[in-house]
Amino acid sequence: MSQTITPPTLEQHVGSVVDPIAACPSRKLAMREELLAHLVGAYEEELAESRSHETALASAKTRFGNLQILSEELGQSVPLLERLIFQFLTPREPLMLRWILVGLACLAIGLGLILPALAKIKAGEKFTAGAAIPFSIGVAIAVIGLASAAYKVFKRLSSRDQTVTPR
Repeated sequence: MSQTITPPTLEQHVGSVVDPIAACPSRKLAMREELLAHLVGAYEEELAESRSHETALASAKTRFGNLQILSEELGQSVPLLERLIFQFLTPREPLMLRWILVGLACLAIGLGLILPALAKIKAGEKFTAGAAIPFSIGVAIAVIGLASAAYKVFKRLSSRDQTVTPR
């Protein structure tokens, strides 16, 4: 290689392709390294021909192709399960969506504790202390989950009037 230091603009260019992809960090690192190697190779070829740093950068970026299409194609190469997992674990996902999902999960868990106790009461069984504890915990979890999800949904709906920047 004629130049040992990679220009930061090339790393940023590759980052704009790899960063939006929902994948595990090791897969994204491998993608980043391979794409950067191709882009640096193209840059060095162009630099040898043109002798101008700016011209070589522009030509290498042009040879690299459309960033959005490349990002979409690389994203499709990630296994579906991995994409689904890292779609919700990456910081680019809105934190509000996670809280809504956590709230709904708490509501479901709480109802899972409440409904069996209510079924026993409906069947005519005595409401014992053994049933009261899971019932109380279930009510608390369901209320927390419902309140959390409702608050986040209300907050999201009330913030629609404000200017929102796209991801």
